[in-house]
Amino acid sequence: MSATERDAELVYAMTHLGQPPEPPEWWRGAVFYEVYLPSFNDATGDGIGDIPGIVEKLEYLHGLGVDGLWLTPPYASPHEDSGYDVSDFLTVYPPFGTVDDLRTLVEKSHALGLKVMLDFILGHTSDQHPWFVESASSRDNAKADWYVWADPAVDGGPPNNWISSFGGRAWRWEPRRAQYCYRPFLRSQPALNLSNQQVLAEMMDILRYWLDIGIDGFRIDAVQCLSFDRDLRSNPPARPAENPSVGGGPNNPFKKQMHLFDRDVPEAIPILHQIRRIADEYDPQRVLIGELADVDSSRLAPKYTVGDDRLHAVYDFDLINRSDTLLDWTNMLEVRSHYLVPGSSYNVFTNHDSERAVSNLMPRACAAGRAREAAKLLLFLQATLSGGTILFQGEELGLEQPELAPEEIRDPWAKALWPDFPGRDGVRCAMPWDSTAPHCGFTSAPRPYHKVAERHRQQAVDLQKRDPGSVLHFTCALLRWRRGVPLLRTASETILTDLPHRVIGFERKKKGDSLLCFANFGQSEVVISLPQNAMQIDFQAGAARVEGNRLTLGPLAVAALPGNGRKDPP
Repeated sequence: MSATERDAELVYAMTHLGQPPEPPEWWRGAVFYEVYLPSFNDATGDGIGDIPGIVEKLEYLHGLGVDGLWLTPPYASPHEDSGYDVSDFLTVYPPFGTVDDLRTLVEKSHALGLKVMLDFILGHTSDQHPWFVESASSRDNAKADWYVWADPAVDGGPPNNWISSFGGRAWRWEPRRAQYCYRPFLRSQPALNLSNQQVLAEMMDILRYWLDIGIDGFRIDAVQCLSFDRDLRSNPPARPAENPSVGGGPNNPFKKQMHLFDRDVPEAIPILHQIRRIADEYDPQRVLIGELADVDSSRLAPKYTVGDDRLHAVYDFDLINRSDTLLDWTNMLEVRSHYLVPGSSYNVFTNHDSERAVSNLMPRACAAGRAREAAKLLLFLQATLSGGTILFQGEELGLEQPELAPEEIRDPWAKALWPDFPGRDGVRCAMPWDSTAPHCGFTSAPRPYHKVAERHRQQAVDLQKRDPGSVLHFTCALLRWRRGVPLLRTASETILTDLPHRVIGFERKKKGDSLLCFANFGQSEVVISLPQNAMQIDFQAGAARVEGNRLTLGPLAVAALPGNGRKDPP
C-alpha cells in the first residue's frame, strides 16, 4: 500500500466520523470482562479452566458491574497458541466443554443482563485444520487457493522479506507444493486467503452458526492481518523508535521493518463490509470489535470503524505500551482524543498478550509498596477516558505480574525470543479465588495447566471481599458510579494542560454537561487549580479535597468533579 493510498483512507475516515447516534447502542462505551478460558475457573477438575467454570462465577461477574464477557477462543484446537490456532470452528475444545455448555452460558448470562462475545480468528487457522491439510497436499486440489501460497524467489528463498510477529521469516516451505505458505504468527498458523470468495463465504457461515446460538458479538483477532499486498512487495526498513506497539521485547526482528505490505492494507476493507453485513442481518445490536495491533493504532482506528459498514469498535495496545513517563502518556492521549470517535474504541491496559497493568505501567509505585493505590489509579483512568473498557481477569484484584522460572514457560512467543522477551505466561496464571484452598480454588486437580502465582494468594477474591479498602471493592464502586454518569460512554475528551508535574487531567463533555478527571501519578501531594469555586468531588480514590478553587490530591490519588457543578442525570 502506497503512502498516497494510506493517506486517502485516513482522509475518508476523518471526513466521515460524525457523532454517535442517540440513544447510543449498548456496546458504545460499555465495560467488558475478558475471560482467558484456560485459567479462569476449572469446574471439571482436569486442571484447565472451562465454560462450566464461567457459569459458576456468573454472579461474581454480574456483581462487578460489567456489561458483558469476552471469551478467548473456545474452539477445537491443538493449542500451540492458546486456542488461536483453530482446527474446527464449529466445535468446542473438549477440555473447555461442549457447544451445549456454551448455550447454557449464553442463556444464564442473558438472564443476568450480561452480553457474551466470542473471540473469532478470521485471518488464519491451525495447520491441522482439514482445509489446510487438503490445500497443502497439491497445487490442484479443491482448496489449493484457500491459503496464501507463493513460489520461491529466484534464489530459492521466501518470496519477500516479511517477518512473523513472533520472530523469523513469515513463510514456511511446503515440499508437496514446492511453494511457500504465508504465516504471520506461528509456523502452525497459516494465513487464510480471504480474497477467495469461497473461503470468505465459509467464514461467514461460521459466524452465522454462532450468532444462531445467541452470541452477542465477536472480538475479531488481528484485524490488521486480514489481507496483504497482492504483489508481495518487501517491506522497507524501519527508522529508530518506530513500531512502538509491537510486542516481543526490544530486539524482536519484527520491529526492524515498516509493515507497509503485510499489515493494514486496503484489501481488508471489503472483508469488513462482509462481516458487518452478516452481523446486521441478525440484529443491529450484534457487535464486532476488532483487535488492532502491530500498527499506529490510534491514528488508523477511524478507518476500521467509520460509517455503518465496518467494525463497530476497535481496541489496541497504545495504552498498554506506555511507560509511567507523563509526557509519554499525555502525548499519546492527545493523539487518541484527536482521532477516536467517542464510544468507538475500548481502553485496554492489560490483556492475555501483555503484562499485568500495575507492574507494566507503574513499576515505581509497585517498587515503593504502593501497588494497591496504583491499581486503583489505573482502573479509574480506564473507566473515565474516552471509550469503553475491557478488564482482563484479575485486574479487578490489582494483581501484579509474577515472575516465572524458565522451565515454567509455555508460550511459543517467549520460547522464540527468550530471554529478551519473558512471554505471556505470567499474565495467564490462574485466577486466585480462595486464599485457603490448594491452587487458590482455581482447580481440584493436582497440577493445573496454568499455575497459580503464590504472590497472588494474598490478593485472592475471598480476602478482598472482606476488605472494604480492597481493589475489588473499589472496582465495584467505580463501575457502579460509572453507570450513573452516562456521558462517560460517549462524551468528547479534551486533555488538560498546565497541570502539576506527574498529573494527568482531562475533561469529558457532552451537551452542556462535563466531568473533570485528575490522576496524580506521583508520590507527593499536589494542588490543582480548578476553573471555579465550590466544585464537589463526585468520585475519588486516595486523599482528595477541594478548598475554594483548589483541588489537593494525595500520592496516587484520583478525583472526578462535575465541571459545570452538576452531574449528568442518571
